[in-house]
Amino acid sequence: MTTLPNLSLSWKWQEPPTTAPGELAATWADLEMSIGSLPPLTTVEDPAAGTVRPYTTGSLYPLAEWIAFNWWSLLDDARPGTQISQLRFAYRNGVGDARGSWWVRSRRHVLRAACDGFRWPDVLFVPEGSQTRVVWMPDGGPDPRRGTRFLARGNAVVGAASLAESLRGFVDAVVGRLTERDVSGTPLQEEWAAIRATGEAEAEFCRSAARLGLDPYTESAPYAEAIVRAAGELPDVMGLDFFNSVAPERITDQLQWIERAREVAGTAPSGRPVDAAVAELRDACADVRQAFYDPDRLENPWQLGYELAHRVRAWAGVADTERFETDTLLTYYTEQTPYIDRGLVAYGSRNAGPGPVLVSSRRYTERPRRFLQARALCHFIFDNDDDFLIVASHTRRQHLARGFALEILAPAQGIATLLGQPSGLVTAEDVEQIAEDYGAGTIVVEHQLDNRVLAQDFPFEPVTPSVRRPTVYPRRAAG
Repeated sequence: MTTLPNLSLSWKWQEPPTTAPGELAATWADLEMSIGSLPPLTTVEDPAAGTVRPYTTGSLYPLAEWIAFNWWSLLDDARPGTQISQLRFAYRNGVGDARGSWWVRSRRHVLRAACDGFRWPDVLFVPEGSQTRVVWMPDGGPDPRRGTRFLARGNAVVGAASLAESLRGFVDAVVGRLTERDVSGTPLQEEWAAIRATGEAEAEFCRSAARLGLDPYTESAPYAEAIVRAAGELPDVMGLDFFNSVAPERITDQLQWIERAREVAGTAPSGRPVDAAVAELRDACADVRQAFYDPDRLENPWQLGYELAHRVRAWAGVADTERFETDTLLTYYTEQTPYIDRGLVAYGSRNAGPGPVLVSSRRYTERPRRFLQARALCHFIFDNDDDFLIVASHTRRQHLARGFALEILAPAQGIATLLGQPSGLVTAEDVEQIAEDYGAGTIVVEHQLDNRVLAQDFPFEPVTPSVRRPTVYPRRAAG
């Protein structure tokens, strides 16, 4: 078992330069940020002094103000998970450029946007449900600014609750310092007092609005009624996926689609053998499921997905070099939406009356449909609730399902075996042939090659499942 590291912020108050005004002077300090045993995020090089130190020096007021004014987005807006490659360089050389709404939203997650004339490390916070991913980059390339340069690089996952506690304690300390120094009436103090006084009902609304990519106080008003309705109608886990995926202006439409999908799922023919198979799989994978839901553990959701896929293939008696039939354990339907909103992908139910059913929001060709069915199978086995959504967001549950789908469709060991011992680079023809054999998309095979087979020096030898079953359950008729 691996426990989650914590984001630690430690500071030492200092006397400010004589030119620093008001709240900036009152909160002058040395600040060190670190995660577990990794080098501090605030490791800086001072070219003028020829030194490297683990802390940065300046006023903590701008940083505390940035945290307060972006509080709900920092803790609950998972949408930047789809934009990390874009956000990575958004503030490489500071802030000040205008990029419209995308820029406004991105600055809610990039610490460097706190700015206010001070130099902060390039740190990105991306909520992933019960965990938050923290990515930080060193200063590099031409930089017109003089002074210190941040050196650290890293990518770590911390517990969402512990992160909130660390950030809350930091802002409390800065606000307390302002009071000690007789500084009052600042925007930070007013904003933080309002957040601290937020009741649970209002807080839940703010979290839902943030998951939609909105600032709860300045952007949510046109959608307030729809947000309250969706929060009241959807169970907690389904609501989390819903708000993290749909467009704000489509809330009502998407709620109606879920109702139609439920009706379609209820018309599926009965299939008790399939129900029994899924129940057996859930029992066989209970320990993996327990590891995922334990809040004190840091099993990588992708790795848990891979482990679950191995367990299912062994249970079904399907070797790693063989194609796994994704539609043997569920009934599949399509209930198309009359508009384009790619956030909500499908609705599934482990027990819609007749048994495991998946309803997609648009038509798919064979390979993408198989990937979608594989994600659904993961939810059938893993989710505590009977009903679920498959969405485009990058929360921890969705990462788990994607990892499972990759490995169940195109297992890394199987790819290595099919390649044999490659004497050179893997060609596009190799990828397409393997994708054809497995009935998987070429992007699935490429992902497995890049992230597992080649990156981890996978052994190029065949393996046999440890448990073999004589029968894979027969296909169900698709609607």
